[in-house]
Amino acid sequence: MALKDPREIRLIAFDLDGTLIDGIVYLWQTLHHHFETDAEARRLAAERYFSGQIDYRSWFETDLELLRAAGANRESIEKALGKLKPVPGAASVLGELKKRGYRLALISGSLDVALDHFFDRALFDVVFINEIDFAPDGSIAGGRATPYDLEKKALGLEHAASRFGLGPGQCAFVGDNINDTEVMKRAGFAIAVNPKSPEIEAIADVVIADGRLDRLLEIFPGPTAS
Repeated sequence: MALKDPREIRLIAFDLDGTLIDGIVYLWQTLHHHFETDAEARRLAAERYFSGQIDYRSWFETDLELLRAAGANRESIEKALGKLKPVPGAASVLGELKKRGYRLALISGSLDVALDHFFDRALFDVVFINEIDFAPDGSIAGGRATPYDLEKKALGLEHAASRFGLGPGQCAFVGDNINDTEVMKRAGFAIAVNPKSPEIEAIADVVIADGRLDRLLEIFPGPTAS
């Protein structure tokens, strides 16, 4: 049974888009709109994935190809990211939680280029995220799909926890949208930050409606002695 006492938490896992990066719902959506990729092709790919006709990796590869075909490369993606910003104080909150003795994980269906643009990856003990490979000229050369997006984020939490001899009930998850539903149910403590869906609010142990991540420092003073 999942714990509901934040004092028992040892690992805190985070979503990225809308949780640590401000003002967006999904980075993929933001990039597709920015580069004006083929909207019908995007719709069909999503429809095929959710109907079970293709797997997540194929959906990921289709999205990458649509971005590449629209002229996206390392430089232009970085410029697009420059129009976004991290949630105020996010890096300092992550750093303080780490100092207090928590393991930190990132479990996201976003892209590693966004993570590395806004944060020092060393803040996280475990990172599960989609990865883009760039050729020497900056063009998109391929990538690797995360196995832990959507409902499989819950499995990602289990795998992250197991690296430190923990169970998912000793972990918290901080997210904002409906794709975080299953992992928030699996975690020992769930926090909805600036929630985008009523489902998330309903299952969260704490709702931070204004998105202020410094509230996490009140909730998690440090792990209790084992």
